[in-house]
Amino acid sequence: MATTDSASGFSVTWVLVALAVGATLQAIGWVIDISIFTGLPAYFLVGLLTAWGSPGDTLAEPGVAAFLMVVAGFIIDNFLLTVLVVGIPLAAAYGVAGLLAALLGAFLGERFLDTS
Repeated sequence: MATTDSASGFSVTWVLVALAVGATLQAIGWVIDISIFTGLPAYFLVGLLTAWGSPGDTLAEPGVAAFLMVVAGFIIDNFLLTVLVVGIPLAAAYGVAGLLAALLGAFLGERFLDTS
C-alpha cells in the first residue's frame, strides 16, 4: 500500500507511479510514433491509469506528475537540446569559421602587408 500523508491524503508514491506511467507512455509514443501516447492525450491517460490503479481517491497525484513531466520536457526540449544539439555544434562551427578567417587574414597580412 502507498505511503500517504494522513493530513492531506497526498501520496508521493503515486506521484512517482504516475511519473513512471507518463514517461513510459511518452517513450512508447515517441518510439512508435503514435500521437495518442504523447502530449495532452498522454497526460489524460496518466490520470486515468493512475486513478484506476491506486487505492482511494487519487486526483492530485497525476496532476502533480503531469506538471513535473511538462517541466522536465520543457527543460529537455528548450535547454538541453538547444544547447547540446544546436548551440554547441553551432558554436563550434562558428569557432572553426572564426579560426579559419583569422588564419586567412593573418596569412594575407603576413604575405602582402608585412613590409619587413
